[in-house]
Amino acid sequence: MGSHLDQNQSEVVPLVESQLDDFAASVADATIAKLRPDAGAATLRASDPTLYRMSDSWLDADLTGVQDLILVVRKQLPPLPDSHLLLITPYRDQPDMKTGSDSRGSGKVSGLGFYIDNVTRFVAMSAAPGFLGVFANFQLVLINLQTNAIEGHERVVLGTTHPAAYAKDGTVWNALNQTQKTRALQSLVKRGIENSLPRMLGSPKQ
Repeated sequence: MGSHLDQNQSEVVPLVESQLDDFAASVADATIAKLRPDAGAATLRASDPTLYRMSDSWLDADLTGVQDLILVVRKQLPPLPDSHLLLITPYRDQPDMKTGSDSRGSGKVSGLGFYIDNVTRFVAMSAAPGFLGVFANFQLVLINLQTNAIEGHERVVLGTTHPAAYAKDGTVWNALNQTQKTRALQSLVKRGIENSLPRMLGSPKQ
């Protein structure tokens, strides 16, 4: 999942490795296994250039590229009865990065990423101003591959803030180290998937 930011100065850094995609897929697989233990699952990566060309349409709330996506997926999967596609894709919306008392963030963002604020001061933090925001804006779409119907659609807009005062040098970007940044993103992805899938798939079977 990539990221996009408008209305503010931004920098998009493509991920060379698929660590976060792999993590999202593993969380989805584990959650599905709990909710539907009788269901099998196969993971498809969006490495096909055709899928990447469709990705802009996936940012639309109306998901205008879904039918084109289904055609591509059908070429990669054998026909199976009662098969479904769970699509995890960026969702573009205002970030919702929680502080202890409110939410911060402006502009529009999509996917997973970081938001740097160099001016906000927190009452309890008299040291360096600003915060590092961590955001996850994505959506989950459940598609019935027999009927091509969208049977479930959940949008995830989550975020956290980490004051610059947490950094030894007072630099916003250093409020979290590299390992903490990865874990912060993973935490949001995990929470979003685990909270959304039960509503899409129903309660676990007893």
